[in-house]
Amino acid sequence: MMTDPPADPPAPPMAPPVSPAARERVIALLTEGYAQDHLTLDEFERRAAAAYAARTPADLATLTADLGDGGVPGARASLPAMNVGVVLGSIVRDMHAVPRVLDVRTVLGNVELDLTHATFAPGVTEIALHAFMGNIEIQLPPHVGVEDHVSAVLGSFEYRRHPRAASWTESSRVSCVVRFTGRVTMSSAEVVIRKDVHGDEHHLEG
Repeated sequence: MMTDPPADPPAPPMAPPVSPAARERVIALLTEGYAQDHLTLDEFERRAAAAYAARTPADLATLTADLGDGGVPGARASLPAMNVGVVLGSIVRDMHAVPRVLDVRTVLGNVELDLTHATFAPGVTEIALHAFMGNIEIQLPPHVGVEDHVSAVLGSFEYRRHPRAASWTESSRVSCVVRFTGRVTMSSAEVVIRKDVHGDEHHLEG
């Protein structure tokens, strides 16, 4: 007596496709996490690429499993002394005191900081620039020197005196140094040292 062959097992249900809205929500979470210094740029880029390649909601969920609704993971080191950041927007700000460490971040946004009348501590002040498809412009007073430790990936970092120093004596009036660090990716960052600031005072903390 012949028996029928066993039936094939039922196919597993197909996972629902990833909707554009769900994908954009994840990208927004990752972007916010990066802007708030909760993700490094490398990690943000890796997760963003994975979000665009995700095929199921489960794939997306793994990318934000350690982030809350505000893009904040369960545990992080303390933030820098001051953080200026923007996502999908623009910030134009005058600052009157600059901390030893200033962190400037933008994702698809614009940051303009006027530090020409700001107080700087003697010695070295570090300003870390982190930009992804954005723009950063910073103006400094004439007594500030610049150290460039910024890396640019498909972007640019430029600094100049406006107007340029006319002599060694003028250039040697530097009384403090701003060390620029960080990375700009597909972004532009420009630092202008303004010689024509009215008063030309040396704004230094005692």
